[in-house]
Amino acid sequence: MSIRVNQAPITPEQFTAWVSGQEERYELVEGEVILMAGAGRRHDRIVVNLTTAIHSQLRSGPCQTFTGDTYVATSPTTRRMPDLGVDCGRPDENSLTADQPWLLVEVLSPTTSGFDVTVKLAEYQSLAALEYILFVDTESPNVHLYLRGEDRRWTDVVVKGLDAILTLEKLNATLELREIYSGLEFRPRPTLVELPPDIDERK
Repeated sequence: MSIRVNQAPITPEQFTAWVSGQEERYELVEGEVILMAGAGRRHDRIVVNLTTAIHSQLRSGPCQTFTGDTYVATSPTTRRMPDLGVDCGRPDENSLTADQPWLLVEVLSPTTSGFDVTVKLAEYQSLAALEYILFVDTESPNVHLYLRGEDRRWTDVVVKGLDAILTLEKLNATLELREIYSGLEFRPRPTLVELPPDIDERK
């Protein structure tokens, strides 16, 4: 869930000057300031696991892992805040915005998943430098990876199960789902039970 904060549109420059002193998380959407909903413990655990796994593989290379405090410009008047990502550009140390994001990750929640996999996906896919978009489910070991081919067209793959491994070739990195979901437990899925014939006949 998100809440609109301002009525009059503001510029990205005004937004970044204002948001740096705020404790809550905000996005700028077509000039409007939007307050972002807080995340749950499962969401936070997955973000920490992913950040650790990605950063440990990229720290000696030219690309930098960034957290949810870094914005991504998806249009001249929109600044999105993914849960984490990888920037392979040369951002200014004082900049709040990624320079050339290659990977963007959204950890889905029941209240935001529909928006993330439609509106945000379309915005992210319009970014020229972006190579990977990763959506991570919080309720089951299930991730959805969008990747750009050599022809710059997007394809996607769904990977399920704690034993599965994702390979991000252009970043020279791999992600084990067991590592992504480390420390989390999953509720067993309900199973259909077939009633004995004598019970069916009594209905």
